[in-house]
Parts: sequence; C-alpha cells; structure tokens
Amino acid sequence: MKNCDSNLIDHEVLALKSVFTGKYKSIIITTHGTYHSEMTVHELLNKACIRYASTMEGRMQATRIFMNYPNKTPILIEPTAFGAFPTMSYRHAECVWLFNHHFDVEEVDKGKCLVTFPNGLSITVHVSKHVLLKQQHRLHYTLDTYRFIHREKKPYIRKVPPPTED
Repeated sequence: MKNCDSNLIDHEVLALKSVFTGKYKSIIITTHGTYHSEMTVHELLNKACIRYASTMEGRMQATRIFMNYPNKTPILIEPTAFGAFPTMSYRHAECVWLFNHHFDVEEVDKGKCLVTFPNGLSITVHVSKHVLLKQQHRLHYTLDTYRFIHREKKPYIRKVPPPTED
C-alpha cells in the first residue's frame, strides 16, 4: 500500500474508508490498487470536490435540495461524471464512501455486508444490504438526473443581419 493524496479521488476510485493506525487516516480503494493516506476521508472528498469548483458540503447541500434527500446524501464530485454515497452518516467513524462503480453485495450478518468489486477487491461494511442498494440507487439516480438536465445543448446563435449602409 502506498501513501497518496486526493489526486487519487477520480473515475477509478471504488471506496474510501477511515482507518486509525499510526499516521494514516484513510484507505483509498481504486481499480488499480489500495492506498493509505494521511488525510481523512472528509479531507480527501472535500479536496476532490474543490477540483470541480465546490466543496463537499456544497455538493451535499445541493443534492439535498435538488433531490430532496434529507440524510445519507450522495455527492456528485464531478457532477456529470462520478460521485459517491455514504453507507451511514458521514460523521460516523465506520462510514464508508462507495463510488459509482458496479459491485456485488453479500449480507454476511445482520447489518454487515461484504462488498466485492469487479477487480476482486472486497471490503466489509457495517450496514444492511437494503441500505447499500438504496444508497447505490440514490447515487445513480442523482447522476442520471443531473446528466439529463445538463446534457449538452447546442448554443443558441442569433443571426444578426449585416449592417446596412445609409
């Protein structure tokens, strides 16, 4: 595992998880490996959002208002491209952020699931399968809604006749 920063929070990130070991505060799971960071999950997400002209709180508030999600709000980091959802209140130490990639869910105990990504990496999250699937749906529905509303439109070009000579 390598030390890294918020630059790894991109289209290839699968999950973010808090850790409390030594100098590391979070684990970043990507399609190409697992990394430790000295930054907290909140700091990583905030810096990633700032790259796209907002803050994590700004993204969260916009989604809450736009989609009417009162809690466990997903965020769109790059609004038409990728985002993440929390498995529980993002203020809770056991909150894991999962991104808009496919994953399989196996409930291994009441309120505990194994999330497996296509690259074979797995993580355990302390939340029910029902909550995970609901949160995943919220994220994808928010992304799809935002893409639909902000789809590329041809700019309106007003044709102005050439000036007349008087």
